[in-house]
Amino acid sequence: MKWMVEAELKHCRLAMLATAGWLAVDFGARFPGSEYSAVPNALAAHDFGVAKGDLVMLLLIVTALETVSLFATMQMLKGETDRKPGQFYFDPLGFGKGDMAKLQLNEISNGRLAMIAFSGIVTQAAITKGGFPYM
Repeated sequence: MKWMVEAELKHCRLAMLATAGWLAVDFGARFPGSEYSAVPNALAAHDFGVAKGDLVMLLLIVTALETVSLFATMQMLKGETDRKPGQFYFDPLGFGKGDMAKLQLNEISNGRLAMIAFSGIVTQAAITKGGFPYM
């Protein structure tokens, strides 16, 4: 069960980041540089990143992060640590000092909503061929 909770939390966190990133690009945020300003929307950004080779670097970074988190997850599953699913002891802003049960419920609820929202945004953008499909 811990493995599934860990996986759901990871998917929730990625969906929240992906939704925010997709919306930021469609609202006009771009990386610095003239070649990035030519990207019309988030749907086209994926193809642009593949063609330019930027997504290869992202793949390498994600692979490294997943490898590190795999060791922590395996230790948790073997019972070598008292770590809970999704807990990596990284809290620079001190959010963990509040009511943890409420914060965890909020995270999972917002994450599930973000997974649904992201799939809806991507589907609508693909059907309408990009642009700003949220209105």
